[in-house]
Amino acid sequence: MVHLIITTANITEAFGVRKQQYVESIEAALKYAAFFDTYTILECFSEKEAYLDKYNTFYSREGNPYRDKGLNEMNHLRAFLEQSPLADDDSIIKLSGKYVIEEPYFFETLHQLHHEYDSMFKNDNDVYVGNGYHTFFYYMKKKLFLDAIGNIDFSVENNRPIEWDMKSFLMVKDRHIEIDRLGLLARQGTNSEKIFRC
Repeated sequence: MVHLIITTANITEAFGVRKQQYVESIEAALKYAAFFDTYTILECFSEKEAYLDKYNTFYSREGNPYRDKGLNEMNHLRAFLEQSPLADDDSIIKLSGKYVIEEPYFFETLHQLHHEYDSMFKNDNDVYVGNGYHTFFYYMKKKLFLDAIGNIDFSVENNRPIEWDMKSFLMVKDRHIEIDRLGLLARQGTNSEKIFRC
């Protein structure tokens, strides 16, 4: 089975903008529901948001103890996957909630390859120097996902980008593939200061 997890963080700062972007992102993703069996909105900050009531939403209780937002998100994902009834070989697609899927390319590619590969990521060399993978839209089998998260240093002083950890862990795996593009509108930063397509 294929499961989509969309992460959200309804922080007080920039709440109005994020709410609008999250709804846009969720609705865009749901247009491709034929490509996945279930979806979950994983809210990583707020205890309750009325506008999320219409969606299948899980409120994480892990808190956000790390300075690095990527570490916090991975901690929320780990906790969610560990308590979920999903099978170890189920396919997990993770999407960051401010990002908008603009075309079915990623889903179509995954549909063709998910029996052959356990993970699929886009190299971040289109925006950065290429030391990591984009961690806003990717696929992994559940067991591999948990193994990859277990490879990350969750100490408070860790400031190494999780994008680097994911790449170094996965690029040596036999059943891993890099995708050439994502078909996505990316919005990075608290207030979406950086916008690009990849």
